[in-house]
Amino acid sequence: DKKQAKKTFENMDKIRKYLQKNGESKASDISEYIGLSSARTRAIIAEMEDVEAIGGNSNRTYRIR
Repeated sequence: DKKQAKKTFENMDKIRKYLQKNGESKASDISEYIGLSSARTRAIIAEMEDVEAIGGNSNRTYRIR
């Protein structure tokens, strides 16, 4: 679905901007900022090659590579 892909792309852009501005962040903080569920946010982040996860499951944070 083209519309969905565009939305995902826009959300990736928002995630990038958030991380550039705020540095290393938790998925819950990012999801709150972009208005998505934590699960959806993590799924989008997983598709992003320029964002890396740091730490284990319970205290994982994300940052721009």
